[in-house]
Parts: sequence; structure tokens; C-alpha cells
Amino acid sequence: MDVMSLATELNLVGKLVYNVLYEWVNGWGIDSELIGAFGVTVILFTVFLTLLTLPLDIWQKMIARSNSRKMRAMKPELDKINKLYANDKNALMIKQRELYKKYKYSTFKTCLPMLATLIIFMVVFSGFNSSVRYHNSVVYENLKEVYNATYESSYDASVEAGLGGVEAAAAATEAAESAVLEAYEPERFLLTTNIFMPDTWKDPIPDAATYAGTGIGSIGVTDVDATEYNTVMAPLIEEYNYTEKGRSAWNGYLILPVLVMVLSIVSSKLVKPPEQPQVAGQTEEQQKAQQSQMKMMQYVMPVIMGIFSLFYSAAFSLYMFLRSFMSFAFNLIWNLVLKRRDAKQLDYEMSITVKK
Repeated sequence: MDVMSLATELNLVGKLVYNVLYEWVNGWGIDSELIGAFGVTVILFTVFLTLLTLPLDIWQKMIARSNSRKMRAMKPELDKINKLYANDKNALMIKQRELYKKYKYSTFKTCLPMLATLIIFMVVFSGFNSSVRYHNSVVYENLKEVYNATYESSYDASVEAGLGGVEAAAAATEAAESAVLEAYEPERFLLTTNIFMPDTWKDPIPDAATYAGTGIGSIGVTDVDATEYNTVMAPLIEEYNYTEKGRSAWNGYLILPVLVMVLSIVSSKLVKPPEQPQVAGQTEEQQKAQQSQMKMMQYVMPVIMGIFSLFYSAAFSLYMFLRSFMSFAFNLIWNLVLKRRDAKQLDYEMSITVKK
């Protein structure tokens, strides 16, 4: 597999992230030990995507607010219908639908923005995965060329100098490994050694099983000779994957996964779950169970995001953290604005009532 053929590994979002933004940021000549070019790329991509989807977020909140008002307005009529037709489920369902239609209450509109958010999440996840796979492929292919070229030239030079085959091979191997170490340019992000690996206990340099594997947390590059990969990457594995005392070195310290989960939960607290319409024939216990399920759903997405952070690249974890932070800021501002607006509306209504 050559570097040019690897371009097919990128999907549309991957091409946008890697071939457009990353190439552009690389042109800046960033030389930082704390934040590499891909870290800056993730930050810019997250900001751009957040601004692009801001109308969707506003639309979602407007729909939720509108439905909440409609539900409060029709609740007295809904309670009355429930009592009148408590023993006739078919009639109850018909009357409920008529009431929802009268107030133009739509459950589909409530679910649509949430569905769009989930689709965006999965599309971006796929894009980052393809970028990570592509980057690791390019890095390995380039290092393999460096290793092979250095080995061949060093071996020929050693033979010409009069060394035997075994000694020439040893000298060539040492020269090739040194060339690989010199050619490798790690992409760090703060305390994370390699942003293309998870911010966890994972090795900074993937071994052959992780590089070519297809399971959760694997990079998934196919058609790789494991023996050749281990030979080329051996000096990097020794340099980055082990401490001076010989212990396995972590790629990160779980900072991003923890931040993602905590911030996602805090942000979800600012979002009031949409009030669900009553289904015909529901008992009071079933209604309470439905409400409990809706509250539980507030924690499902943060947990899912935390799991993704544990097993996938720190680049995607950084994206999720930034998205959660921006969502938190947006929800906080939105709630403050609405609180002031509702207070002014209440004062206005009270003033009219007093005058009357």
C-alpha cells in the first residue's frame, strides 16, 4: 500500500478535517510541544461546526419551548378528557389526538432535532476515525520508506568498508532505527503524547495488533505485514511506550474522558427534557415511569460520550469536550436570557391585571 492509495481511506468529513483544515494549519509552521497542528485543527473544526449547527440548536430549543407552552395550555383539557374517557381507550386516543391537533402539538418536531444531533455525532465520529486511520497509515508508510532506504544505503556502505554480512546488517539496522526516530514527528496535545491515540492507558505508539485490528479502539488499517510493522516501529515503541524504569507508559491521564463526561452531565442539567404527551390508557405509575425514563436519557448521551473517549482517539475526545463546553455556554446564556424575558413578561401581565 502506497501513500497515494491511502486517500481512499478518508470519507467526506475526514477529507475536510485532514486534507483541508489540517493541511491549512500545517502551513502555519506550528512548532509547539504542547499543542500540535492536529490539536489546532480539531479546535477550529469544532468552532466551525458549532457555528454551522447553531441554528439547529436554536430551532430545537424553540420547539421545546413552544411544546412546553402548548402542553401547559392544554393540560386542563387533557386532564378532563382523561377522566371522561378513562374506560374507553379508543375514544380517549381519538380525543387526545384531536386536542393535540387543535393546539398544533407535534411530538415529531421534538424528536427531529435530537435525531439530527445524533446523526451529526455519528458522522463526525466516522470522520475523525477515518482521519486517525489515514494519519497513522501515512506515518507508517513514510517511516517504512525511511527505514528501508537508510538500511539499504548503510548496508552497502558497511560492506564496502569491509564489514561482514552480520556486522553490516547490525550497523544498517542501527542506522535505520536512528533515522526512524529522527523522522518521527509526534502530535501532542498538552499531557497527551499522541493525539491520534486515546487519552488513556493505551500505548502512545500502536503495536501491530492495534494498528491492524478491527475491534473497538483499534485503528483498522488492513493489508499490513505485522513483522515488518514491528521492525520499522520498534525504535519508536521502545522510545515512547516505556518509561526509563521499563514500565509501560500511558498515552494520557484520562483527563479528556473525565472532562467530557462531567461537562456533558452538567450541560444536560441546563436542558429541561421535553414534556411528553400522555398516551391513552396509561396508568399513573406508567406515567411516572415514562418521566423517569426521560430523566435517565439525560445521562445516556454523556455516558456514551465518555465510553467513546476511553476507546477512541484523544482528537475525538477533544472535539467532544469542546462541543460540550460550547453547548454548556450556549445553554447557560439561553437560560439566563429566557429567565429575564419571562420575568419581564410576568411583570407586564401583572401590570395589566392590576390596571383592570
